[in-house]
Amino acid sequence: MGNRNSRYATTKAVLIVSMSFMMLVILHTNYNTDFTHYTDSNIETTPLHGNDQPPVSKPETTTTNTSTTTSATPTPTSTPTSAPVSPPKIPISPKEPIKTNKPSDSSDPLNIIYDSELSTVIQYDNGTQSRIFKPAFFKNPKAAKKELGSFMETLATKSWLVQELLAELDNEENNNQEGGDDDDEEEEEEEEDDDHDRKVSLNAVASSGRYFAYLPMGGGNNQFTSLEKAAILAKDLNRTLLLPPISPNSHIRVWAGPRYSEFYDLDTFVAKSGIPVVEWHDVKQAPESVPEGFSHHWEEFSEALPCIPNGGIGSGKSKLYDKFRQQFLLKFEPVIIPADRTKGKATDFRFARDILLKDTPTTTPTTQGEVDPNMWKCLTCPYFLGGDELNGRVWSEVGVHLRFNDKTEAMADDILDILLGPIDDDANNKKKPFRPHPEFIIVHLRRGDITTKCPVGVDEKDCIVQIEAIADKVDAIEKERRIAALKEHKKEKNGDESEFVHKRLPVLVATNEKREEELEKIETLGWILLDHGDEERDGKGNIIPSKTKKLGTESKLGPWVPPMLDAVLLTRGNYLIGMANSRMSILGTQRGKAWHGHHTVLM
Repeated sequence: MGNRNSRYATTKAVLIVSMSFMMLVILHTNYNTDFTHYTDSNIETTPLHGNDQPPVSKPETTTTNTSTTTSATPTPTSTPTSAPVSPPKIPISPKEPIKTNKPSDSSDPLNIIYDSELSTVIQYDNGTQSRIFKPAFFKNPKAAKKELGSFMETLATKSWLVQELLAELDNEENNNQEGGDDDDEEEEEEEEDDDHDRKVSLNAVASSGRYFAYLPMGGGNNQFTSLEKAAILAKDLNRTLLLPPISPNSHIRVWAGPRYSEFYDLDTFVAKSGIPVVEWHDVKQAPESVPEGFSHHWEEFSEALPCIPNGGIGSGKSKLYDKFRQQFLLKFEPVIIPADRTKGKATDFRFARDILLKDTPTTTPTTQGEVDPNMWKCLTCPYFLGGDELNGRVWSEVGVHLRFNDKTEAMADDILDILLGPIDDDANNKKKPFRPHPEFIIVHLRRGDITTKCPVGVDEKDCIVQIEAIADKVDAIEKERRIAALKEHKKEKNGDESEFVHKRLPVLVATNEKREEELEKIETLGWILLDHGDEERDGKGNIIPSKTKKLGTESKLGPWVPPMLDAVLLTRGNYLIGMANSRMSILGTQRGKAWHGHHTVLM
């Protein structure tokens, strides 16, 4: 144990010295972050866009609630020269504040590690930090930008990673010194597996000095598809994937979205896929909520986001990326590429990859302390990319490895406990995900804006699968189950069918259907609607009877949790009936079949 602790102490010391030396060098060096990769007047330039995608134009910004639409004219050639590097930042992943030995009335609590007129930084017991923004921050754009620092400089110095590595070493050293009980070997093995995945994830990012970024598009499931395709690009480019949050969209209209690690197990994903990942939250600490009116002038607080456009940016009809850019205070700046002599299109995966593989020619070698001009590559919309090679890889190399984390799975178990009940008392162990429940069928009934996908002149009932057709499919499933169960019963009872009873499975329904006549059909069939709303009360405070079990998920956990739990439950159903024109259904069938071996069908 002594030798091991000594090694940790030595490693920690080396990291501290290395970081200090690196910061000294950087502070005395002028950075050159010119992203004018191809500005020679003799080179023909053109934005990367397909024939069916809008060309680059001035980006329009959709703002929240009381705001108006603003526009900005980006400089399409270069980014400003970098300022001196900001102090190292630790990734935001708030848990519980650090416990202190100071009295509760202490004016200097240990968990506050930085305080200024603009913001306060709080450190948590897992070594991470969270920044709380004060009203003054939103009144002084120049000071606010200085307070935040540049995300490009943070990437260049990897200051956030060095801090996280130090925190990892501290935690492991403390755990080794404290020791532990040997009563639960299985739990210890699970923790060791988690630690191993975390170390693999850190090492993967540490070994990469280059990054690939993209912009999220559309609803949550379309954003997941963009993630899958971007991860394949990052893998082929041998770059770390810079992962945006689950961004606000037409379904959830708020200022900021949560990081993927709130719901997904990113460490295991990195360990299994071999694709390093860093989340935007780990690189830039931006406000999660803003005062009224801030959305009118947020671009005054923004920094340039250089990115190759391949559709969507500046499209007044869609405004696909506005919420992500607002959340992290990023002003889109198109990076112009050389003209495509082969007439390649932005929707072609191989063409986009070849463009991204081309490094910027430099006149002089990059010296220590300079930002590598090739450190950063960005493509606006991987969602539009296609091709046989890409389509065959996105699930097998990315999607299958990106599973929900234990916390999210446990929340889904809580819902199943309420609606179906656990099988036995052991299922109530809250520490273990995947608590056993009765078998069930789950239906994903996509409605709402899905009707806009119907061809002109085609009636909805002829375009979108109807509840009656789904009920027929449920009956077909039950017929197959009955035949199989009867065969097994006769085998056990020597052919006697007299005591055979077939019990149908409960049917859960995840839907955004609002029409009363359609909801009445679900009730008549005896299906169980996943209702994340709250109980309603009359003027006297009495609960108004409801046809559904009100789960109260959104009011308790926020707007992002209900759709995520629906996605988890789609994977849990022993039988899933989904819609072929719904991205959520498609993902549900892929996950349920690959992760749990369940039966799935798309209609």
